[in-house]
Amino acid sequence: MATLVFELEKKLAAAESPGIKRHLDRMKSVLDEAGILMLNPLGEPYQETRTDLEASILPDARGSLAVVDVIKPVLYAQEEGKRTLLQRGVVIVGSKA
Repeated sequence: MATLVFELEKKLAAAESPGIKRHLDRMKSVLDEAGILMLNPLGEPYQETRTDLEASILPDARGSLAVVDVIKPVLYAQEEGKRTLLQRGVVIVGSKA
């Protein structure tokens, strides 16, 4: 469900619809109450040592790398102050702008 919420939010980012945004915010709140933490790594620096991301690197990527597109978010379960990785983020990595 968290990945679906992320996809909807990503697709609706360009469209302004307060009603739909309100529903998405409610779904995110329910996930948060369930202890699911959804992280969007867009724009974050990328290093091959990251274990929370599954990355495809663009062929023309050079120098400092960053996440340029997010296919699936990183999902963690939060319980008693501990985080457990539920889903690795699936991302596209390119040169840092």
